[in-house]
Amino acid sequence: MSSQNVFFITGTSTGFGRELVHQLSAKGEKVIATARNTDKIKDFEQLENVSTMKLDLNSSEEEIASVVRDAIKIHGHVTHLVNNAAFSVSGCVEEVPISQAKHQFDANYWGTLAVTNAFLPHFRSRKSGFIATISSLVGISVFPYVSYYCASKFAIEASYEALKLETAHLGIKVLLIEPGYFRTNFLQEGTNIQAPKNPISDYAPISSAMDKVFKEQNGTQLGDPKLGCERIVELLTNSGMAQQISNGEVPTRVALGSDSYEGIVKKGQDLIDNANKWKDFSLSTDHQK
Repeated sequence: MSSQNVFFITGTSTGFGRELVHQLSAKGEKVIATARNTDKIKDFEQLENVSTMKLDLNSSEEEIASVVRDAIKIHGHVTHLVNNAAFSVSGCVEEVPISQAKHQFDANYWGTLAVTNAFLPHFRSRKSGFIATISSLVGISVFPYVSYYCASKFAIEASYEALKLETAHLGIKVLLIEPGYFRTNFLQEGTNIQAPKNPISDYAPISSAMDKVFKEQNGTQLGDPKLGCERIVELLTNSGMAQQISNGEVPTRVALGSDSYEGIVKKGQDLIDNANKWKDFSLSTDHQK
């Protein structure tokens, strides 16, 4: 059985996906780069060891499975799946039509799971495989105005933590990566940041505050995508800082960026503080011994 790494990456037209393709290719790794619009990744054809494929996470389960089968045929196997593709809709919970929220879940959650499920028989047959999924700080700590994006990432966190428990005995490694704000185009107006079509005036203080945050963050984010992807490559290949810290063990989740680290630590402490405050109340429901 070939041990040559082959990386299948979703959402490679921009951001982390694009940077990962370049970094892995530069290291001589074989990459299958996917995007909804292959015209946006046509330049990858100039890179050594990079193949491109069309993949839309809003496609049917069978269409996604067909793409995966064709991808496996390119090199005869795939060793690493990187679930990177996702998008966000903006608006307070009441302002976003359920149909729009479902469309986001179809891509961010169901589409991601469809890709993963399509690869699992291949990984099980090989008794190996690495599934890395780009989640987010907001998969742990919620922000207002992007609740459905947060919800899709919370769902990803739950399913892939369970998947790690379900597949560990099969030699399959599962990792969640939780970036904070990185200097990509994710916050550019007109991409993921669009005002709801039917805003509700009662929520204006929230939308105004978050719009201000997004505009201030766009182009000034602390996170460096190049460094973030260097750390991801280390996690995928058990090298560099990741190897020094992990001793070969793949963690359940890793934060990327100081804002993500600090946000997750704060959320953890908030959960502990709240549990302790309500401890007697919680324990009062047990059967008396």
